[in-house]
Amino acid sequence: MKNMLYYLKKYGNTSFEDMPFNEVDSLILSQIGYLNLDIYISHPHDEVFLKDVLTKKNAKDLAYASMTRKDNEKLCAAFEKTTRYDLIYYKHLISEINYVKCEQFFAVTFFLKDFNYISYRGTDLTLAGWQEDVNMSYLETVPAQKSALDYVRKVYSLYKKPLILGGHSKGGNLALYAAMNCEKEIQDTIIDIYDFDGPGFSNKEIFKQEGYLNIRDKLHVVSSTMSVVALLLFNADKIEFLKTSGFTVLQHNPFNWHVKGNALIRVKRNSITSRYLEKSITRFFSIVGYGDRRKFFNILFFIAKDHPKSSLLDIKRHPIRYMAGIRKRKRELSKEDLVFYKYVTKTIRLSFTNTFKESLREKKKTKVIEDEKDKNIVGNQLEVKHE
Repeated sequence: MKNMLYYLKKYGNTSFEDMPFNEVDSLILSQIGYLNLDIYISHPHDEVFLKDVLTKKNAKDLAYASMTRKDNEKLCAAFEKTTRYDLIYYKHLISEINYVKCEQFFAVTFFLKDFNYISYRGTDLTLAGWQEDVNMSYLETVPAQKSALDYVRKVYSLYKKPLILGGHSKGGNLALYAAMNCEKEIQDTIIDIYDFDGPGFSNKEIFKQEGYLNIRDKLHVVSSTMSVVALLLFNADKIEFLKTSGFTVLQHNPFNWHVKGNALIRVKRNSITSRYLEKSITRFFSIVGYGDRRKFFNILFFIAKDHPKSSLLDIKRHPIRYMAGIRKRKRELSKEDLVFYKYVTKTIRLSFTNTFKESLREKKKTKVIEDEKDKNIVGNQLEVKHE
């Protein structure tokens, strides 16, 4: 499969003069935002060149505890053999985890000749980050979105230089939020915004507001063939779907996205499975309101968190102990909360089941109609032949 690693191998020594910055370069810088770049700086204002950091030697340290660790290690090894990015350095790195506010935020600025690229990181392995994601389903604004807006304002005020904003998953959502909520002066300097498979927003009215309309033509929103994340909540009206490999959530991994030349390959629409998931999620949200979502997710993460700093690594390292903790915390729920939790869980299950049944009925109905058409065509042909 030709993905961003293939792109690095084929075009990694092509200068930006010979081939201008493009969406695959943006995807690569967005993915680099998942690496532990902070271990190579002593101060947020330090200037660190990517060519000095992204090496095969540093790969394990850079990719440690990332969701796509193996792929990120390959990215570092491939990056070391390129010259295209030799003059890019990064600065103003911010990495924050607030377990009380349920905020997980990371941003870094890459400096190129003609513009600065702000990369916002998506969700990491911390449950605080995952909880912030689900909080988007009932809050108009989450802490990381406010931090993303503050960050773009700060970077612009320091350099007054054209900007490109990008990010994968939640990082794409942050890039879009920052772009459509910053001042018009900053919006006018933004060249492009890349939202790589980011979730949407709880309020669809924001896409009618002036802030969004000001940057709409600069926005690029893409998702996978079997899109899941980008179909959560309300997303931009210009989403495009990509040719991808893997199954369901594995297609969310940018290393599974197909590349041709200097572009990501598009398909006409998302898969049948993706459309089924979209209908199921929409059905669930139509039944369970904002208040009940808040209550349900608070209960869910009370059950899921072994301690405030819990992460997905806890499950991987101590699965038996972790599952025992889940059962223990579930028993600690009040009768009212337990009944409510079971009700919403059942609602989720029924949302998917009923949507699946409807899909089967629609498929059967379509087949009957097509069979009738075929019979009529054959009948007409026989009548013509008899005459």
